Amino acid sequence: MIKKLLALTLIIFSFSLSAQKTYNSTSMVVSLADLENSTYKKDTTANALFLYEKGFSRVENGGDYNLLTDYEAKVKILNKQGVDKATIQVQLYRNKSHKESFRNLIAYTYNLENGKVTKTQIKKQNIYYEKYDENYTLVKFSFPNVKPGSVLTYTYQLESPFIYKFNGWEFQTDIPKIYSKFIADLPGNYVYNIKLVGTLKLETDESTIIKQCLEVPRGGHADCSHNVYGMRDVPAFKEEEYMTAKKNYFSRIDFELKEYKGFDGINKKYTETWKNVDKEFKKEPSVGLQLKKINTTKDILPDSIQTIPTSLLKAKMIYKFVTDNYKWNGKYELFKINNKDSEIKNVIENKTGNISGINLLMHNILKQQGFNVNPILLSTRKNGYATKLYPVISDFNYLIVQLSIGEETFLLDASENMLAFGEVPFRCLNQYGRLLNFDEGSFWIDIKPRQRSSRFYKEDLTLTPELKLNSEATHIFSGYHGYFKRKNLNQVNIDDYLEKLKKLNQEINITNASIKNQKKLEEAYKEEFNFVRNTEQIDNLIFIKPFLRPFFEENPFKLNERTYPVDFGYKDSYTYLVSIELPEGYEFIDIPKRQGHMIPNNLGKVSIDFQQNNNKLVISHRISFNSPYYPTEYYSVLKEFFNLIVQIENDTLITVKKMN
Repeated sequence: MIKKLLALTLIIFSFSLSAQKTYNSTSMVVSLADLENSTYKKDTTANALFLYEKGFSRVENGGDYNLLTDYEAKVKILNKQGVDKATIQVQLYRNKSHKESFRNLIAYTYNLENGKVTKTQIKKQNIYYEKYDENYTLVKFSFPNVKPGSVLTYTYQLESPFIYKFNGWEFQTDIPKIYSKFIADLPGNYVYNIKLVGTLKLETDESTIIKQCLEVPRGGHADCSHNVYGMRDVPAFKEEEYMTAKKNYFSRIDFELKEYKGFDGINKKYTETWKNVDKEFKKEPSVGLQLKKINTTKDILPDSIQTIPTSLLKAKMIYKFVTDNYKWNGKYELFKINNKDSEIKNVIENKTGNISGINLLMHNILKQQGFNVNPILLSTRKNGYATKLYPVISDFNYLIVQLSIGEETFLLDASENMLAFGEVPFRCLNQYGRLLNFDEGSFWIDIKPRQRSSRFYKEDLTLTPELKLNSEATHIFSGYHGYFKRKNLNQVNIDDYLEKLKKLNQEINITNASIKNQKKLEEAYKEEFNFVRNTEQIDNLIFIKPFLRPFFEENPFKLNERTYPVDFGYKDSYTYLVSIELPEGYEFIDIPKRQGHMIPNNLGKVSIDFQQNNNKLVISHRISFNSPYYPTEYYSVLKEFFNLIVQIENDTLITVKKMN
């Protein structure tokens, strides 16, 4: 009997210990386990995590029928690096007549000190309001007495008059969440498009009807759709190189107002068909109306261009004329009301304008000269993808021009003078755009470069009797690599750049550095220089690292798992040709073997080859990416692909020996 009681006691004690190790992810109550635990097994790299999070958005009777959102969260600080999560920011939106409100903040820091639970409350004087821009104010508050092991709890309420902007919910952030829940009571007279973004699956997805949840004067009422969404064990969203906007991929729910059904029987549609949107665009001041002002550009071109017959040459000269004489002011402001920077007449007069002003000027000049052109709306890489499910005009923030000559089409952007004809800035390479054609209707088109970009390095090395390497180098950059080089060079003095080039590597001495084709945008940008390198010597062996400037010194892909695609923006290739010539009395030994690897479906290749001819060795290293875009399932393949590239470029050694 005693043994049975002892065994039962041990089981209960063991269960108690196990329970203490489990975070409370069901409520805002701070448990002893919440304070005692110091790790998160499902992500040992996490510095902090949400133990519990809940939001509730609805429209209530009374007042102005504004949108109310109650928010509550419980956050665990795991280490020193996680302490920065003790500063919270909340965005409040406003326009000229209305604004969102923040209130009822209750926030505590919980600590376990000398075996006792303590809590410290945030004071009102520690809540700050900061103007972010013309439309947003930031509310900031920082928790007191925060250290590794702390648990933070906070609740507040938001009130918004912008019911058409019904709050979405971000399940995924830069730290993991054990449980996240969102409740949305949608009034039946407001019809929304509801979109789940990201790859994660909902644990809870329930919808029921609440009868007559919303009443209005004179006896009107509406039912509500009561929606509950929940996710458990949400991983942190970790950003990495070669991605577009974060909002394309992290898991969340978005609400887009589709239609309002008034109690007076009048309905208003917010999301329409593209056919209806195209009609509205014709009357839109910053784009549609500006497209009609063709005659404004009638006398803008010099006679030397006007008298040339309509041809590709003339189109190129018009493009150069615009980029040389009119400057982009750095602003997008695509559909900003009463914006003078987008008006063609002001761009002509001031020689500057926003992105639509500059590019619509070019569009109108080309059209006035008899060319077939159309504007294209797009969303930049940092702005995120424009939805294709239905028209959302606010998704677009940029405008370029398509020129058609015979069977060929060219994408043009006059905002930068370092772009070759037919190239658009890297920021525009965001998959697709919407071509506006008011006669035949708008449609989606792919936004992609006309040509592959490349880097080509050629270096001829000659070993001297003093065991140094005299070298001649030619580095050629085409496509976007040339564009990036020219853009950087355009911001500095060329002599300063050449001096910086000479000091890139302290182990080499660079002389006779020169640049070619800096202004010839349709030719490859080229750098030429001579240099002297030392060799490494051990006993009677000489070691030569053939690649002076590796294309990739480290693997850009470090995540165990990436839940979003790799987007380079353009097809790319790299070539490194190195020749090593030995003097009399020296020979190559242990020449490495050829290596090669393919990405499945011929989407890429890396190789290195060695060809010896007596005292000369030619090394050919090539990398090609045959797609600008690789879906998520290619991530592990790309990771291994780059491992091989880094190994080839950083570990390849050529061994030379003096003959007896």
